[in-house]
Amino acid sequence: MPFKPYDYQLRAINEARQRLAEGHKSVLIQSPAGSGKSVIIAEIARMTTEKGGRVLFLVHRRELIAQIYETFIADEVDMKKVLISTPIRVKNKIKKRGVARPALIITDETHHSLAESYRTIYSFFHDVPRLGFTATPWRMSGKGFKDIYEVMVEGPQVAWLIQHNRLSNATVYAPNTADLTDLKKSSTGDFTAASMDKMAQRIIFSDVVDTWKEKASGLKTIVYCHAIDFSKQVADWFNQAGIPACHADSKTPQRERDRIMADFKSGKIQVLCNVDLVSEGFNVPDCSCVVMLRPTESLVLYIQQSMRCMRYKPGKQAVIIDQVGNVDRFGVPQQDRQWTLEDREKKKQRSGGSSGPAIKTCPQCFAVVPARVTLCPMCGHIWEVESDEVEIKKEAKLEKIDTSFVFKTDYLTNKKPSELKSVAELKAYAEAKGYKRGWTWYQMKERGWL
Repeated sequence: MPFKPYDYQLRAINEARQRLAEGHKSVLIQSPAGSGKSVIIAEIARMTTEKGGRVLFLVHRRELIAQIYETFIADEVDMKKVLISTPIRVKNKIKKRGVARPALIITDETHHSLAESYRTIYSFFHDVPRLGFTATPWRMSGKGFKDIYEVMVEGPQVAWLIQHNRLSNATVYAPNTADLTDLKKSSTGDFTAASMDKMAQRIIFSDVVDTWKEKASGLKTIVYCHAIDFSKQVADWFNQAGIPACHADSKTPQRERDRIMADFKSGKIQVLCNVDLVSEGFNVPDCSCVVMLRPTESLVLYIQQSMRCMRYKPGKQAVIIDQVGNVDRFGVPQQDRQWTLEDREKKKQRSGGSSGPAIKTCPQCFAVVPARVTLCPMCGHIWEVESDEVEIKKEAKLEKIDTSFVFKTDYLTNKKPSELKSVAELKAYAEAKGYKRGWTWYQMKERGWL
């Protein structure tokens, strides 16, 4: 039997079909991480092939192809009419005229679709309708998606999905101090590898293994690191403590990586350390903890990584341990976010970024001085020379972040005003949105209730 989509998934499908029926050629569907995006995609593919149309499905990493293929098979999609491939391979096939014309192009994780390979495909099939899926329509550059998509269909907020048992809630722990002055940005807008290396040498907040034992002992855990050597070292820390752990990255041989992933899913490995590998599309519902040791300025990466432990499982309370200040930059993953296809104003770079010299504060006299100095010119305080070994800043503590504010927003806020059916709902909606009292009166008058 094909999947039976939930009501919010069916709403996304119907809204996307309506936008195409209205004459739009490209529609972006936003759906939060873990909300069952693959179910929506598979159902759309099934409906298309059922009518005899071909589907071209673009996925940015080949490691995800097998997982997607299984989802399509389970939903009884006619795979003879589907091509699932990476944009690079499709682009190369197009050059050789080896791609049959599709009736629909579907792009997964479409926040990647600014890349030239995607553009080539879209241009070649310029008159073919396109649907793109992402949890985070956001680019580091601040540029929107109007150059790729005409309209957007928004999914429910994360808090709504938690309240309706479609995602599991998470307890969030983050540092009570965040001295990240050495972090610098690259041309991509995210932090440079060199500055993250320096951070790892001295600013890992509290002891990683002891903190995990205290906050998440026994939970299946994914640890995100910034570099391969560091990730391997963290895995060693867990193994030395008697906790089965392993490292994997994009350079790990495919056969070995498949074995590691299988062992993690089965529970043979309890802690999986990785470098930007286990983010988009990786599905382990009983993963209950994420440890973030990789700082980022990318909201996309933060959402994908932090919410990896929030896949729904009855009775699960996930744990997010942020040791590098990501929560301070972006807030908790449960909070409401407003998405748009329009360009956004880039936030100003923090001190320590590429726009200015790195600084630090003297712990003795609180003078602000260049980060490179070892002797404070104001009071004579001497900073110890950093060693090459990773040092743990044990005096820093992780604090539980209050997320209760997230759930004070009533589920009504995810509805359109036209869907509100009573005066009570109108008033509750206006209060949750912070609207003035006159808004409710105007809505009532417009509906003829006055």
